[in-house]
Amino acid sequence: MTSASTLPHAIVGPNEDSMLSACIAFFIPALLGLYWVIYSRAPDAAIALLRPSVFGATILLAVLWSRKPATQAEVSLAKVLLLLCAVLIVPCLTSTQPSRAFADWSKLTVLCILCLLWCRALRNQANAKMFGLSLIFAACTLAALTLATYVVYMGFVLPTYKSAREFKGITEKTISFNAVAFAAVLAYLSAMCLLRKNKFLLALGVVLFVVSTVFTGSRAPAAIVLLGGIITLATRTVRSPKLSIRFLSWLAIAAFVVAAVAAVTLLSSRQITKITEGRWDLWSVARQKILERPLLGYGYESWRDDLVSRLPGEYALTMGIAKNIAGGYHNEYLTMLAEQGLIGTLAVLYFFWFLLRSCWQLAYRSSNTWRHGPWALFACLVIMLRAGVEMPGLFGYSQEPVDYFAYLFAAIVISRFSVEEDYLRASSSAVKPVGNRVKELAPSGFRSSVKGIANLS
Repeated sequence: MTSASTLPHAIVGPNEDSMLSACIAFFIPALLGLYWVIYSRAPDAAIALLRPSVFGATILLAVLWSRKPATQAEVSLAKVLLLLCAVLIVPCLTSTQPSRAFADWSKLTVLCILCLLWCRALRNQANAKMFGLSLIFAACTLAALTLATYVVYMGFVLPTYKSAREFKGITEKTISFNAVAFAAVLAYLSAMCLLRKNKFLLALGVVLFVVSTVFTGSRAPAAIVLLGGIITLATRTVRSPKLSIRFLSWLAIAAFVVAAVAAVTLLSSRQITKITEGRWDLWSVARQKILERPLLGYGYESWRDDLVSRLPGEYALTMGIAKNIAGGYHNEYLTMLAEQGLIGTLAVLYFFWFLLRSCWQLAYRSSNTWRHGPWALFACLVIMLRAGVEMPGLFGYSQEPVDYFAYLFAAIVISRFSVEEDYLRASSSAVKPVGNRVKELAPSGFRSSVKGIANLS
């Protein structure tokens, strides 16, 4: 691996705008981290501030780096996002409320533009470092908000599951600590894709994980991070050169799948509803609506029209979250199908696959510039696993900090391939002419540029 100090000056060297660029790069994730702090005091001000501030700062950052040529990785990302936005127009036209659907589609389009612009700025190492440090700041801010709010409502009492659930119930109508906790975890994992690993950062990650789990009364962060870690480890063991380890890995995977299917089959609906904290009933409504309009769905946020009236039971837990949530069916995948139909869902899942495949390549393909091992793959799995129990994320409604953090993570991942391309362009010791080697990175159709990078070593 090539260290950062040996990368060509064109990639790591400062330019005349480096100080301003670094300040803006730090501002963007920091603002996302401060959003919930501002929201706890002035919700309307926080909502009004978020999108214009992030968009304005990003445009200014894009102007500073507008002279850099586009990389094949950026072109690939642009094609995927363009396909995503273009296809999702169709369900908007047939939705139950087109005006509402187009408003949410516009938010997604803005977020896709931000993702592309962040990707360009992250090609500069100084910017990437400032983004990473700011992400750590954001994660710590969100953890501090969780602790401070807990003390205000519960006092200096050691958290138990009962007290944490009580705390969550008290604050549920003002701040969603599920979203706060996941934003802290995602900000930290994204930062680990940009900063050099050390003992302090690893210890900080443990603290953030404990705060996000113990003090919020939510079992989801613990289960998701644990499962994401297990799957990441499994991807390594199934690639082991030892046949015995590969066999045991596949055997464990098969056992887990069988156990999951058996649990869903054998448990009653009431038991599953209790385990999933009411989500099972919400998912059943989504399944009904998918069967009714499988191709085009009902459109963005159509759950607002009839979710409560369609619930299959009178379970207090389910009714409570249905009346207070802002995330519909608490499942991105079912929400895709219910709202965008099969047509829109295929475009969204293609974007998911593009990102997951890119993270896989970062984890397991040789590179001159990537030094962070499986961190990107781990973070991507956490995002996609959480999509099974919550809404904000890669397919949220493009308005919460978690949505922004998810697309910032996507920009970080694709920018790492742009950095590799920049390295090849600047390197004078390449065996092949640099122009030819960069052409190898060109995607075929909408295929990710990672395939070319995988063959460079």
